[in-house]
Amino acid sequence: MRAASLFTLITAIAISGCSIKQTVTPATLSAELAPEICMIPALNLRAGFTSAYQASLVEKGFRTRLMVSGSSPDRCALATTYIGRWGWDLALYMKHADIRVYEQGRQVGQAEYDARWGGGRLDKFISAEDKIAELTHQLFPNGAASLGRTAPEIAGGSAPLSKAAYRQQQLDRLMGENLSYEDYQRRYHELMAE
Repeated sequence: MRAASLFTLITAIAISGCSIKQTVTPATLSAELAPEICMIPALNLRAGFTSAYQASLVEKGFRTRLMVSGSSPDRCALATTYIGRWGWDLALYMKHADIRVYEQGRQVGQAEYDARWGGGRLDKFISAEDKIAELTHQLFPNGAASLGRTAPEIAGGSAPLSKAAYRQQQLDRLMGENLSYEDYQRRYHELMAE
């Protein structure tokens, strides 16, 4: 009886400690930036991570320039560093990804996926390419569409905002709010549906 209770307690503790976390702070970028981003991979990163991330950035409208591992993000106006770690638990899986975005050397966004404490959870066996694409989309919700532009000067006041400019303004405000991941996703989808 006592052994069964101890086993139940240990199982409950082990299961409750199993978690997979994902947090994204979308990048806030100045419109004056060129849509070129320098990619700085971590040392000894799997080549598949770089190719998946690069494809996602190109899909979002960025031109990419691959830099040497360990390069400083302040060498480019817009840069991204990224780390990916894999683990083995019956199969190889991506257990951690950390993507950071820098403008003029200052961090302006981050996306992190962390399954290091995933333990016995089967949902840790994800497609790394799909997860990287998802993180990229959340990190750059508007892609490079609003980059490379200077704001037009309007004499005598301000003109009404276009639908795209209004949406961008609302997204900028949303990014400034300190929302949980779920609340951000809900509000983001509501804005995109308008």
